[in-house]
Amino acid sequence: MRDPHCGRSAHERIGFTVKGQSWDVEWGGHEVFGTPAFWVNRTAAERYEEHLAETASETGIVSAVLFGLLGGAGVKAESASAAKRVVLDLLAENPAATAEEIEEWLAEPLPGGLGCYRFPKQRSERIVVSLAQLRSEPPPEDPIELEMYLGRLYGVGPPTAARIVRNLTGGAKVAIISGPLVRALMWTGIFKPQWHLRRHYDRFRESFLQYAEHGNVQPGALDLCIWEKARSVEPSHFSLG
Repeated sequence: MRDPHCGRSAHERIGFTVKGQSWDVEWGGHEVFGTPAFWVNRTAAERYEEHLAETASETGIVSAVLFGLLGGAGVKAESASAAKRVVLDLLAENPAATAEEIEEWLAEPLPGGLGCYRFPKQRSERIVVSLAQLRSEPPPEDPIELEMYLGRLYGVGPPTAARIVRNLTGGAKVAIISGPLVRALMWTGIFKPQWHLRRHYDRFRESFLQYAEHGNVQPGALDLCIWEKARSVEPSHFSLG
């Protein structure tokens, strides 16, 4: 059976070359959860590209940076979004809010019954410094330059910078290498088990971008699709043992 999105057969193999290493993996059936074909098919069928474009049109850089700074390290997206709303409400009242004032607001239970935010002190300090950097040095418009610029903000690493760019631009050529993405694509063979995220981030990024090109989908949309669906599955599902 051929993939209805890009026409590949289930037994076709797609090739990768990263840092002088070449390998290939089977495309798989688009109806089989977890195959390379499955993620691409769901990205296209569920219109993730359109969803990202709509979200980007409604997102400003301050909102995107706040969401990036408040997420990660085990903080669920729902909690990061609620915490972002709390900080935005405070900044609307007091644009010059201090780290201590932001921390005080974040220390209260989040709306929606999500409990208390995990890192009120640490993230409050990052927010104040990063927003000051945004005000003193306006961000560039080019997505690649913007990703590099954001990576220099206090508390923003490569994955967070890429996430912010994706949320701001919708279709930018970025890859956000998160835990769910690593588990899902290591299971398929697209990522290599000997790679380590901190040491080989560029290898994860390059192989993911090649995968998106094979599937003829925007990297940001493919990334979001995998993240949303893989994070709801027990990590043991993607065990290589």
